[in-house]
Amino acid sequence: MASREIQAGTRASADSYGLKTAHSGNRPNMRNVKLALRTLFKTPFITTVAILSLALGIGANAAIFSMFNEILLESVPVAHPEQLVNVAAPGPKPGGTSCNQAGECDQTFSYAMFRDLEKASTGGAFSSVAAHRSFSVNLAMAGQTPISGQGMLVSGSYFATLGLRSALGRLLTPEDDRTIGGEFVAVLSHGYWENQLGANPNVVGQRMIINGQQMTILGVAPRGFSGTTLGTRPYVFVPITMRGVMSPGFRGFEDRRQYWVYMFARLKPGMTIDQARAAVNAIYRPIINDVESCC
Repeated sequence: MASREIQAGTRASADSYGLKTAHSGNRPNMRNVKLALRTLFKTPFITTVAILSLALGIGANAAIFSMFNEILLESVPVAHPEQLVNVAAPGPKPGGTSCNQAGECDQTFSYAMFRDLEKASTGGAFSSVAAHRSFSVNLAMAGQTPISGQGMLVSGSYFATLGLRSALGRLLTPEDDRTIGGEFVAVLSHGYWENQLGANPNVVGQRMIINGQQMTILGVAPRGFSGTTLGTRPYVFVPITMRGVMSPGFRGFEDRRQYWVYMFARLKPGMTIDQARAAVNAIYRPIINDVESCC
């Protein structure tokens, strides 16, 4: 699926939106956590789980609008997958919206809003919050012919939120995405490592060219893991703070009215949906007021 760019031309009143609740049959396209979808891993289905989705209304309140009931989840190296939730913000957005195959346009957030929610909700409703977005890559190791494919821009909390461990070296951490455009590092997918590099055990620490930039390889993702976007099998995972480097000309980090980040989170152990909704409401409402009053 090609990327879609939608410009929201009108400014909507925050008071015009209210709580919404619907079942999975009414929201079939919540795709930004591919963990809940059958094509994520190649191993047989072995369990069932309910994947929860929290919707943060552009209006005053957050609401649970979709619950994926009895979705078959394949064998994955994730502890308590029932705690994983999608986070979305349905309704018109007063600015520019950039969405792609990671999910619907109403599931995007600004980068600044993601960081606000990450900081304010971690330890409250959520034990961790993560961001992701797919992007096109052209990459090669020294001496290789470059190949084109897909990559994932991810927050430093991405792998930890999913509960994944590296097959080799280490995965990205929060220390790897603190500075905008400052961390030239990458994690290889297991498939790319095997198919393109012959499962070379000495690849950690080596450099490769990704979209014209030299990047240091930190490690290799676990076998079978192919990201969190349906239809995308990334070759590499790069810090989300590197989007402007990977896609020259992008300047959407500081603008709260540029919506392009997809989010998911892990519920804090023991946290109920009602408790999570109340906690997120208290956080999200002032952030929305900030967005609405910024211009």
